[in-house]
Parts: sequence; structure tokens; C-alpha cells
Amino acid sequence: MSRVFLAEEVRLGRRVVVKVLPPEMSMGVSVDRFEREIQLAAKLQHPHVVPLLSAGSSDDLLYYIMPFIEGESLRAKLAREGELPVGEALKILRDVLDALAYAHRHHVVHRDIKPDNVLLSEGHALVTDFGVAKAVSDSTGGHSLTSLGVALGTPLYMAPEQAVANPSIDHRADLYAVGVLAYETLCGRPPFMGPNPQAVLSAHVTQAPEPCTAHRPAVSAALNALVMRCLEKHPADRWQKAEELLPHVDAMLTPTGGVTPTGTQPVPAVDYDAMARRAHPVRVAALFGGGAAVILALVYLMMLQLGLPDWVFLVALALLAVGLPIMLTTGALERRRAIQKTGMGAASAMVTVSSETGVRGFFTWRRALLGGGLAFAGLTVLTTGYMAMRQLGIGPVGTLVATGVIAERDPLVVADFENRTSDSTLGPSVTEAFRIDLAQSPVVKLLEGAAAVAALERMGRDPSAPLDAPVAREVAEREGAGAFVVGEVAPLGAGFVLSARVMSTSSGDVLLALRETATDETAIIGAVDRLSGKLRERLGESLKSIRRSEPLERVTTASLDALRRYTQAVRVFDRGDWAGAIPLLEETIALDSTFAMAHRKLAVSFFNTQAGRSRVIAAARKAFEHRDRLPPKERHLTDAAYYADVEPDRERQAAAYRSVLEFDPEDGTALNNLALLYGQTRRYHEAEELALRAVATGDGVTYYANAIFAQVGQGKFAAAETTLARFARRMPGTPAVPRMRADFAAATGDFAVAALLSDSLLRADRSPLGRALAYVRLAYAALARGNLAEAERHRRAAMAANEAREAAAAYLNQALNLARVELLFRDRPGEALREVEAALTRYPLAKIPASDRPYTGLADAYARAGRVDLARRMLAEYEREVDEVLRRQDASKHAAAGSIALADGRLQDAIAHFRLLRDEGIGPLTGLAELAEAYDRLGNADSALAYYG
Repeated sequence: MSRVFLAEEVRLGRRVVVKVLPPEMSMGVSVDRFEREIQLAAKLQHPHVVPLLSAGSSDDLLYYIMPFIEGESLRAKLAREGELPVGEALKILRDVLDALAYAHRHHVVHRDIKPDNVLLSEGHALVTDFGVAKAVSDSTGGHSLTSLGVALGTPLYMAPEQAVANPSIDHRADLYAVGVLAYETLCGRPPFMGPNPQAVLSAHVTQAPEPCTAHRPAVSAALNALVMRCLEKHPADRWQKAEELLPHVDAMLTPTGGVTPTGTQPVPAVDYDAMARRAHPVRVAALFGGGAAVILALVYLMMLQLGLPDWVFLVALALLAVGLPIMLTTGALERRRAIQKTGMGAASAMVTVSSETGVRGFFTWRRALLGGGLAFAGLTVLTTGYMAMRQLGIGPVGTLVATGVIAERDPLVVADFENRTSDSTLGPSVTEAFRIDLAQSPVVKLLEGAAAVAALERMGRDPSAPLDAPVAREVAEREGAGAFVVGEVAPLGAGFVLSARVMSTSSGDVLLALRETATDETAIIGAVDRLSGKLRERLGESLKSIRRSEPLERVTTASLDALRRYTQAVRVFDRGDWAGAIPLLEETIALDSTFAMAHRKLAVSFFNTQAGRSRVIAAARKAFEHRDRLPPKERHLTDAAYYADVEPDRERQAAAYRSVLEFDPEDGTALNNLALLYGQTRRYHEAEELALRAVATGDGVTYYANAIFAQVGQGKFAAAETTLARFARRMPGTPAVPRMRADFAAATGDFAVAALLSDSLLRADRSPLGRALAYVRLAYAALARGNLAEAERHRRAAMAANEAREAAAAYLNQALNLARVELLFRDRPGEALREVEAALTRYPLAKIPASDRPYTGLADAYARAGRVDLARRMLAEYEREVDEVLRRQDASKHAAAGSIALADGRLQDAIAHFRLLRDEGIGPLTGLAELAEAYDRLGNADSALAYYG
């Protein structure tokens, strides 16, 4: 609310704090009324109240003076430590309440209780700024808060009546704010947060806060109740006075102690009373209930830890249900017997109780306990036999893995579910949901969508056609899968019935048939989850593993419409049409913003279409935020993408991929991306090994590309050519074949062939992205052959293609490539600068997201063109605008800094920067030419030749 200055009161030789209200708040405030209200607050004298020393005005500025308190604010402590220990939070709360109780008794309401206004000094809390908010409010002459343009109070801590500007605010608004403050000290966050103050104020008025225990289970029920009562919407429902809370807080601060009982004289027990108490029905029921709870807890724990079937718990529950009346009957009969025996002893020793005959004779404690023990022993034997038969593949409970029908980690093909409903989108949606859940199983390796598309292309079939049962069987035969799954969705009254059958690839026999029902569309995802769970169990996955899997609704979406859109997007994505998948994925996210798999797929689509780093970062960040809604493997892949694009960290990225491989050693995505990461850091041997392992799992285009890249990096050109030939045989006709051949030809120095193949790519793919990439390859081949005019023509064509797809960053990068040709090969710095300025006129940096702006490329170009001032300005703006996390692993900053050092004549500094470029950069040639140039300028010909060579 105010601006704070630390001053020295010269006369008394002490430090004081001067708080000045900003001009916009002082405007329209009556100085006399302000000073009168401050005087009322200044009368407060209390150990936990920071007193007001004086107040006044100067040049239309209002101010007030307070003593300087050694220590820190509660806000600073919370910012540093987050949630506080419960005991410490209670001590602070107790001091604040003590101060408020005193102020309220003197008719002073604070109106702005918050961590910033609580100071911590010498183990005590002191409340500051008493009366200031009211002084400003009351001295405005009745103007509304809105007309002043000032929020008197802080939205995060405002009571609902403050939020709606209720004129009859009283001391209970302070108690609400105390509740918010206590909530934050205990949970590390306020009860309501939002994107703007209006959203927070609305939440105070309309939303119920989550209990403290939802964020911090260690908070006791009593303390949670105390805080939640402070946060009641209606003042009448809250605590009415601060004094009411103090005894409760004191009790929580006082360690609980037992009271030592006074001594008593032993009284001889009466057998009748003792026996009656032990056999009383209430006592028997209570003991049985406690024992039953322990038994059920143990059975449930064993279910989770050992993977026992669900029926074990149900049978245990049934045995206990039968045992309860038996124990109650036994207790009643034993009590009767005890009374009879006691009565016999009191009357005469000559009287005997005749022995009970018939059914009653069986109801004794010994027999009841023995019967219960035998019942649970039988359950143990039954469960052990069931688990043994399941593992050994004996009888109807044997799994398909145990019986040898399929092998563990065998590939499994899932055909598209046959759709017998009137909704044409339901079949594909159910199929995709079923595949997502089945993919969580460690027992089988599901044939992924891209691999199925590749298989269909090799078979000469349309990859966009449905994967029906006959085609699925043919794919399974080609991929070496021993079984495949077919399914069906059919109407059943107002609901649906879902069925799945596991079929033998060789014979076509049904190995397993399962079904589930859904009452309506909203229950379909749950039915798919149950159907997949049953199938995973019968395949051979342990129940422990199945239960550990996230529910399907959580790892996908609760919205069937969102699942429909996602299914359409996946089908398009798997065909390699990443640009076509983007709008479908964006529609999916519009229907369910927490659909993490859609966010992750969108990030990959943005990356593959070179849509700009900012869009990749935004999608990857959203996927990371919702990664708890992903299956374990997808969660690790999302972590890896986050540490690749959002917070670059190669070690964490590699660790995430290794975690995927621990779960699934044959996961092609993790193998391929880890190979790419190793290749970028020139660990080519490891990269080649991983990429070839990925190739063995499937026919991903990038699997082969990264294998060839690693082989070329080691100079193994013959091996790379063999890998390329293998890829061409496996995927004939795909545009990736000439693309990879063009790249390989360029890598081996055959630029004429590279140009011919790139030209064929230009004719094959007329999309803006395809044309841009083809023109870049053509420009590179022309430049390598020394044809500068042709290279320039292709670069400009690439710029036009990027302009057509509104790719500003890619457009600027191509302009910078033109400028480099002018600088390095034509020695025309003026022309280079004109190219850069023309491109920046077309796409000003201010209109491009900061993470997409080519700051370092611009700095390098300016430095080489002799405009070191502009180069330094670009680097300064780069450091100011681009997040430090993204700059940390951006090696291009070293190229720019090295070029600036060269322009300044600081040759040793330039060499140091270019060494960092070489060490941190990607690719086999990065930094070599720059180091050679620097050594050449230094006069060190040997070193220059070594790097040029």
C-alpha cells in the first residue's frame, strides 16, 4: 500500500521507518481526517503491535512514521521456507491474535492483515500498519474504492464482505484474514489463487476453500477446523472475537500430558462381574470388529503386495460376516454358563449344572476360534493353489504366458474395434483408449501406431484404411506376433457392450474372450479400463502391476469428445502428417485442458513441423504440468521433452530416457532419442548402438536417420550406406528415402547427387514446409559447389516458403545465411547488413516470441559486418529477454561472443569463446571453422590448418 523508507531520527539517534502513501492513493484524501484516524491507531500500546509514532503530509503526500523493528517480515520467511512447522505457525498465530484482540477491544480494525504486515523479531510476531487502511478509506470523503483506483486491502487476504465493498465491515474481516494467513503458514500457499485480482476476489466470495489437510496431512483436525471456521463466507459463521481463538491456540501449543491417577485400594473382584463383562455382547462385538478390521487390512495389504485376486478380500469379508453371529452367540452362551456356575457356587457345592447337549454344546470360545482359524487356513490354501495354477498355466486360471501360447514381451497387434453403433467415431475412440491402457503392461509389447502404419505401407496397403481383423492378422504374421486382439462395440439398450478376443496368429483360434458393459457414453472409458485390466491379467501380468497402473480416465481424459478428437489426431500423426495433427490436438485440448498426452503429442508435432521454439516450449510445459495424468512410460518421455526444450538439461534428459528403458528395454522412442542426444554430444559409438537397437524394434524414419548420423560421425561411411539401403528396402516409396539419400550424399561430399535428390524432394512435397526444407538442401549443395548465385536463389525460395507458412524465425535464419555468404565469400558487409535489415523490417523482433528470436545469429552477423555496437546490443537484449534456463545450453551465444572478440582484436578471448562453442555445440563440425579463423588471425598457422583440416 505504501512506499517504505528507512530513516534516522537525529534528535533521538534512532532508526525509524517512514511509510509514504503513493500519490494516486493520496489524491482526494482529507488530510485532517487521515491524521485523526491515525491518531486513534497511535493510541495502541501492546507488545505485539508496532506503534505509530506520528503522521502528516508534505507536498500532497501523506506519510506516517513507525519504529524500525530488527528482523524480517513473515512474507520474507514464507518466501524462503514455504510452509512452516506447525508449532512455529501456532506461535505466530497466537501473537497476531493477541494483537488483534487488544486492537479490537479499542475499536480499531486492521483491514489488511497479511504476511507483509507481520514482522518477526526475537522469536515474536508484531503486527504493523494498524488503522492505516481504515484511515485512508474513511478520509476519502465517501469516494468509492473504484473511483480512487486503489484496492484498500490485499485481494489474497480479503474477506468476502471486503471483496464486494460492503460498507458495514467490522473486526470479523480481520479474523477471516487471520484464517488466510494461518492457512498460508501451514500449507505454503493461500487458499485461493488466480490469474488476476478479480479472479481471486471472486473465489473469496463464491468458492469453498480446500481443507488444510488436503495440502498438508500433518495438520491436526482441531487446527484444521479452527482455520476453516475463520474462512467462513458469512461473518456470523466465523469466530466472533479474537479472544475466542486464543484458548484453542494455547491448548495446541501446550504438550498433551496425562494426569497421574490417585492411588486406590484393591478390591477383591467378583467372579460374576468379571465373567459378565468379558462375555457382554457389546464387548464381544467391539473386540470382533477390531480384530476383523486388522484381518481385512492385512488381507488388503497382501493383495497389493503379492498381487492376490480381488475375490480373496471378498471371501475374507464373507467369512467374517459369517463369524460375527457365531461369536455373538458363543459370547451369550458363555456368559450364561458363567452366571450359572457362579450361582451354583453361592448356593451349594452339592448342586451341579448338567452338561449342555445338542447344537449349543458346539458354541464355545475354543471351538469358535478354532473354526475361524480353520476357515482362514482354507482360504490361504485356496489362494495359494489359485496363484500356483495361474503361474504354471494349469486349468482355466492359467495365463497365456504361463501356458506358452505367447512369450513375455512378444509383440501384440490390436485391430480396430468393430463398431456396431450409429456413432462412427466410437469405434476408433474405444480402440485408442484400449491401446493406451494395454500399453502400460510390461508383459507384452504393443505394436505402436507408427509401426503399424509402416507395416501396412510395406504390405502395399493404404495406411489410412481401418486395421480390421484379417489385416491385423497379416500384420501380426509379418511382425512375428504370436497373437492379435480384435474387439467390438455394440449397443445394449441405452448402454453399450464392449468385447475383446485374443486370437492365435497361426491358427486363428480364439484364445481368450472377455466382455464389459457401459451404462451410457459417460461410462465407456471406465468399461474400457476394466476390459483392458481383465485382458492384462489373463495375458500374464501380475495383479500387483495392474493395480499399480493409473486408471485409464486419469491417464487419458474423462471427456469422450476429447478422446474422439485425440483419436483422430493420433491417426493423422501416425501417418506422418504432423501439420494435420496440430489443429485436431488443439481441439482436443480445448475440450480437456488437462489431457497430458495431447499436450505431449502437440509439442512433438510443433517440433517436427518447425513451428517455432516458443510453441514447442508452451506445449511441453503444459504436458509437464499435467504429467501426473500420464502412464509411467509417457511420464518419463514427457520429463525428457521438458528437459530438452523448456529447461535444457542433458543429464536429466538422459536419465528420463534411461528410466523408460528400465520399464521397457525395447522402447523405440527412448532408444532413438537417447541416441540423438548422444550423437549431439559426439558420443557417436553409443549413439550408433542405441539407434540400431531402435531400428531392431521398428521402422521409424528417425531411427534410421540417427543411426546413419552416428555412423557418419565416426567416419563409417560403408556402414551408413548399408543402413540406408536397409531402410530403402524396408520402406520403399516413402519421401524419407530420397531425403536421407540427399543428406548422406552431402555428408560424403557428393553434392551433385545431393542436389539432384533434393530437387526430386521439391517436386514430391509441395507443402510450404516440404518446399522450405528442400530449398535449404539445394542451397547447401550449391554453396558447397561454389555456385553462390544458385545458393542465393534457393535461400530466397526457402524464405518465401517460410513466409507462406508464417514461420518468422525460420525466415530470419535464412536471411542470416544470405548475410553470411555476403560476409564470408563476397566480402560485402554493407550488402549483408541490408539483407538483415530487410528481413527485420518484414519480421520485427518485437513481433516474435523471445525464445524464437535469432539474437545470437544477429549478433554474429553484426560483429562480422563491423557493427560491433549492434552486436553487443543484440547480446544484451538476448540476456535480458531470453530465459536464463534456455540460454544455459545455447552454444550459439559463444559464436556471437567470439565474433565480437575477433572484431575487437581480442584474439585469445575469441579462441576461448570458440572452444566453448566446440565443447557445447551439436554436430561434428561445430566450432572448427571459427577456431581455424581465430588461429589464422593470431598467426598460428599450424593450429589453423589442424582445425581447417
